[in-house]
This record gives sequence, C-alpha cells and structure tokens, in this order.
Amino acid sequence: MNERNAGRKRKFNITTISEILELYHNGHSVSALAKEYSVSRQTMSFYIHDLGTEIEILSKDEDGLVVRSLSYWKKLNRDFVLNDDELNDYTLRLDYMLDEKVLTTILADCKNERILACNYTENPMKRAFGIKKCPDWTDFIWFLEERCVPRSRDHLKLILRDLHLDFFDPLLIVRKTGGRMAEDRRYIRITDFEVGHENI
Repeated sequence: MNERNAGRKRKFNITTISEILELYHNGHSVSALAKEYSVSRQTMSFYIHDLGTEIEILSKDEDGLVVRSLSYWKKLNRDFVLNDDELNDYTLRLDYMLDEKVLTTILADCKNERILACNYTENPMKRAFGIKKCPDWTDFIWFLEERCVPRSRDHLKLILRDLHLDFFDPLLIVRKTGGRMAEDRRYIRITDFEVGHENI
C-alpha cells in the first residue's frame, strides 16, 4: 500500500493545472491542495513550483486558456512534428471533445490561414473533419460554423448581442459558447499560445 502517495506523479491536464495555480495564488497551501487533489505534497509542489514556472494562464474564462511558455507549448503539441518557428505560427489549439475524451486536435495559424489536425478516434463520424486527412482553412471555418449558431438564424443580431459580439464570426462565437450544441456532449476546448514573452 502506498500510504504516502509516493512514486509516479499523477498527470493533470492543463485545465486542472490552471485551477491549482489559481487556488495557490489565492492563498491555498501546498498541503491543502495536495489533500484536495489526492496527491503527495511533493507532487503538488512539482505542479505548482516546476510546471507553474513553465505555464502561466493569462486568461481562464469562456474564451479559453492562454499559454506563454514555448517549452510547454511544445509538450502540449508533441503529436505534431513542428520546429520552434512553426510553433510560433500555429498559436491556436482547439481540442474537439466528447466529455473528457479528445476526438480531434486542431492547430491553427490564423495569420496565414493554415491548419493541422490530429485524430484520436478511428470513427470518422466523431472526427472534426470526418474522413478528410488534410483539411484546409475552408474546412476549418465550416467545422466552426457547424458548432455555432447558423448565419441564417432569426434574430441573429440579438443572439450576437447576448454574446457581446458585434458581427458574425464562427471562431469568436465558439470562443464564447465552447461549440456546445443542444443535446450534444461534444464541445471545443480552446488554448492560445501568446508569442513574444520570454520562453522557458
């Protein structure tokens, strides 16, 4: 029996790490957080003091998360074969989710209108782009529009106003709604990489 929770460190996802860092910076002790998340004090200290220096959440709201460490961005996107310069171009990550399972991860270079996609399910019906292996920017916009209010929806201006948007933009809408649809357990988790900070 491992009474001290020693051994291999438990893996938290980026959302949980951000929650831990937020609680820590709001005054929760390492010991209290270790107890709450059922890990050893040493493991919790690792997440706070080691990973906490590699990843900084600049915003955590309906618009998603922001990372400003290139080393963490590389770890997060290790399934994509990209060098540092390319990673500096692909600054937007979208995880197409079903509950807690990632179906498809999309990296987007919004400036040059390029995307890369990596599927984690064999079922094309659950993938963001179905059977298409090399989706392009047009496919990306189509996918986003499928996950937000239709352009033809009655009273669209009122809906956009409720979302605090002045115009129809599928990416901005998905940032606000998470791409959630009625009676659908799928959604989109967005993470941005902010270029220009000192990277670890």
